[in-house]
Amino acid sequence: MKILSVLTAVLITVSACGASPPELPPNSPSEMLSVLTGNTGEDTLEKVTTYDWDDDGAAAGARFTWIGRDAASTDAATTSEAAQGAAVLAQYLMNNAGSLKAVSSGFLGMSKVTAAQLNPQLIRAYATALAPHLSEFVGGKQSAFGTVRTKVSDDPSALRNLMSVLVADPEAGRTAVEAAHSATRLYEDAAAAAPPDSDESVAALRAAGTLMGAAYGAVTLAGSDVPTPPIGEATNEMAVRIATILVPSDPNPAKVSKYVKDGTLLTPAEFESTTPNAPMRTYYLDLQDYVTGKGFGDGMTAFHHAFMASSGVPPP
Repeated sequence: MKILSVLTAVLITVSACGASPPELPPNSPSEMLSVLTGNTGEDTLEKVTTYDWDDDGAAAGARFTWIGRDAASTDAATTSEAAQGAAVLAQYLMNNAGSLKAVSSGFLGMSKVTAAQLNPQLIRAYATALAPHLSEFVGGKQSAFGTVRTKVSDDPSALRNLMSVLVADPEAGRTAVEAAHSATRLYEDAAAAAPPDSDESVAALRAAGTLMGAAYGAVTLAGSDVPTPPIGEATNEMAVRIATILVPSDPNPAKVSKYVKDGTLLTPAEFESTTPNAPMRTYYLDLQDYVTGKGFGDGMTAFHHAFMASSGVPPP
């Protein structure tokens, strides 16, 4: 009888807790930001993320859409609010990635599922909200992300942890990984535009490596099939991108001149299609040597080290 009474009390308690969904303010960015940046911001995110929503978190996720949407605003105050919201959300996911991979669910909370399995629509909303801001996590100048950048710099696993929460859902994972790829290309472009081996070019390639490594590590450790390249392919793609930018203004591209047509570097696909039995490994190595010779050696080293540290996965 005592055991039965205890079980009954537990069931009543669990039922009572599950009957009241977390309260959120109306669909107002300013009010939502006040909640997120307030003293109970992380507690609110924890309740929202781990509650078993009837709609898989769709309605709750709608409260976060402004974070991604307003990142493209031309109004400084609006973009500042979006950055602040993204920073709080990013810190929460980085700090709680472990527990969000094992959320209590089911009868008496005895089952363990990922937050993405519990509320896939909510996690997709998080990915969409953070996607436009990913580049600021590893560089940039928006002050709202200062704490996030410090966290990523001090803890190589931080960005991978955030990505791991998102890649637990295939759709959210694709959104996040594709955003990381896009941000990486912007950093590689910035590196090529900066003076060779300057602090700016090295920092840009370090940021690119951090993004790509975090994406690869999260995908690999989760056993996800979201496409993202390992270190070798990522380095090849980076060398091609930088060489493509450098070659048109280079009067003497030397050893890569055989890959140049009408002043433009042949893409890997173009070279492979025009050259029977194309030695692609030689093509990529020559481009890496070319980029290194043009003064981007330190940047390439920074890219490699950042990728490996951020991924937490040994090369295949």
